Amino acid sequence: MDRLSVLIAALILVGAGPAWAQSPPSGVAGQDLPASTLEDVVVSGQTLEERAATFVDEVAQPVQRRGLARWAGSACFGVVNFDGAAARYIADELVARADELGLPVGELDCDPNVFIIGTTDAPGVAREWVARSPDLFRPGFSGAAARPSVLESFVSSDAAVRWWHVSVPMSFDVFTGRAQPAVRLPDRPPPQIQIYSKSQQVSRVRDDLLRVMVLVDVEKLGSVTIDQLCDYLLMVGYAQVDPEGDTAGYETILNLFDGPPVTGLTHWDRSYLAALYQADPDRRVSGGDQGGRLAEALRRADEPVVE
Repeated sequence: MDRLSVLIAALILVGAGPAWAQSPPSGVAGQDLPASTLEDVVVSGQTLEERAATFVDEVAQPVQRRGLARWAGSACFGVVNFDGAAARYIADELVARADELGLPVGELDCDPNVFIIGTTDAPGVAREWVARSPDLFRPGFSGAAARPSVLESFVSSDAAVRWWHVSVPMSFDVFTGRAQPAVRLPDRPPPQIQIYSKSQQVSRVRDDLLRVMVLVDVEKLGSVTIDQLCDYLLMVGYAQVDPEGDTAGYETILNLFDGPPVTGLTHWDRSYLAALYQADPDRRVSGGDQGGRLAEALRRADEPVVE
């Protein structure tokens, strides 16, 4: 099924019409929340490296036995089933914020690979969508998506925002600069992976995001502003985030719906994305390496997060 069909199928599943076609829920019309000061969080006996490693452990949800996936090309946002003005604003802001952070992002008319769908019945939409198009969520090749139990949690969750990432392991050719799938894809011959010298004892393998599906239950947004929602969507659109991660001890946009108050992307969030996307683009990103890079990025408080 192509990407346009994915969007059409999602719209068919939501039978009640555009989720923000009427008046938007309280707090999502774009107004700012009153400024609040976050209290310092002190963890006794932990170094910054240890705190960063714990943060990565809580936030990251790579496919089992794989590295942290990221966009090798541009992320392209398709925002549907919202009021027209809200959909345009979300799409525009995601592009602008990603560009500001130096993250790979396509133009507004690009072919979507991040699908953001508004609904008033996210569990129902998720259940029907997975039932009708199971291969979209768990393609028939190794290393594509999380375990079936995680998919069940995606369907049954009562969260305001839920997401599902699909990725593919890629083998990078150091001589040609080309990448090819490192696993056998359905209806394709096995990949030909070569090792070119004794110094390369393993092939250069990375994990590329293939698509991300996000459902927003607008009736559960409460007092969340549309700007806060955009920051939250940016985080889950660019990183494999564990929806059950415990981030209460950190200043992060991931606490938007359950945790200490937060007004938008924090230094921890920006540093996490910077560390993820500044890593060697030709190699797999491990959680341990991400923790070290995150600590380094956090130390550069007075420098741009993404160069």
